[in-house]
Amino acid sequence: MPKQLVLGAFEEFTPNFIGNSWHHERGDTSAFATLGFWQELVGAVEAAGFDFFFMAEAIGYPMNDAGEVPEAVIREAVQFPVHDPIAIMSALAATVPRIGLVVTASTTAQKPLLNARTFTTLDHLTEGRIGWNIVTSDNQQAMVRLLDLGSITPHDERYARAEEFVELELQLWEGAWDDGAVLADKATKTWADPAKVHRIRHDGRYFHFDGYYQAIPSPQRTPTLFQAGASAAGSAFAAKYAECVFTQDRDPARLAATVASLREKAVAAGRPAASVKIVNGASFVIAESEAEAARLRDELNHTPTREAAAALFLGWSGVDLGKLDPGATLDDVSTEVGQTMLALWRNPDGTSPTIGEVLDSLPSTIGGVKFTGTPDAVAAEVEAFVEQTDVDGFLVENWYGGAEGYRDFIELLMPKLRERGLLPETARAGTLREMLTGTPTPALPDWHPGRRYRNA
Repeated sequence: MPKQLVLGAFEEFTPNFIGNSWHHERGDTSAFATLGFWQELVGAVEAAGFDFFFMAEAIGYPMNDAGEVPEAVIREAVQFPVHDPIAIMSALAATVPRIGLVVTASTTAQKPLLNARTFTTLDHLTEGRIGWNIVTSDNQQAMVRLLDLGSITPHDERYARAEEFVELELQLWEGAWDDGAVLADKATKTWADPAKVHRIRHDGRYFHFDGYYQAIPSPQRTPTLFQAGASAAGSAFAAKYAECVFTQDRDPARLAATVASLREKAVAAGRPAASVKIVNGASFVIAESEAEAARLRDELNHTPTREAAAALFLGWSGVDLGKLDPGATLDDVSTEVGQTMLALWRNPDGTSPTIGEVLDSLPSTIGGVKFTGTPDAVAAEVEAFVEQTDVDGFLVENWYGGAEGYRDFIELLMPKLRERGLLPETARAGTLREMLTGTPTPALPDWHPGRRYRNA
């Protein structure tokens, strides 16, 4: 019996995301700032049976260590402009009644209390369909220059800080209110039972809190927790907390090793191996003939300029390829910013591409795995890929922009995946945690470290 895949739609609140192809003739993102644009897009993927809509975040924009911004960033809309992804989620919740909504928020940029209250509020408004993609923010230059956070935080320290941040969030979500604390009893004029509402005290290295949590428990209490990060610190963090992990490997063998490692680390953290759902980024170019699919893929690969691709790499990694020796590799390049991005260009067998080769191939290699071909051929390739890697699903990358970017995937490929048993006949429903993890209740599972904060 083949594994039934989890599907997410991968977006950012910007006119130009993964493909750097906002100017492609099939896409039109000129109305990206409007609610209607996103209502149409999310409505299309919900109707098709996607499990969740995932919005990334870019608080900053590509800049080098001196704060210099390549002209291509502004001219070609490379992570600029970007609007607030959290703000749109409640509006979408009123539009789409089933699909999960996952939004990114940074443990470096956010304040624990306000972040916790925002996600509790969204979980109420979505009836338990909200997910938090936990990031430490790769663009540390933006953290320093735009948010006045002082100095760049070393990579592993960002994860230590993130762990304390999440622990405080879990205390607020799981431990501040007991089940049954809210009475709303008019006769006794008792809104909540004071004995079941607890003062939270946290005195840590990075955060301090002493008080009550004002937001009442939501359907999931804790939002479904997502995380992305292939570094040692990132994967250890994911193994402990994450219910769904986002990867972006293109090589099946390397992805298989990543998946196996994440599952092993999950077991070492005291949880079942299958409790971590792993979704890999993927773009799909589907056509009625192999030749036409290849033509469309080549067209997409040549849509972004080299300058735009290099600027995007700078934004994701903090590494300005234009200032490095084109004959060198990224093997010895260090960064406190985008270690996951650099890992994609490092091969332990000594075959890492040169920086010149990286620059030349960036437009065709940005993003996750790429499937190109006829519907039948790609469906077979997807099935083989899943069997080889043990990945649980895909975060589908939009390479045109708008609802049009998913049309071929929905109309041509999804029926073929269903025929192979790779997608459920009826779309999953319930809270996001129930949809993604198969748990019978919206609550955190017993293995999760957040459960220890529950008082009942």
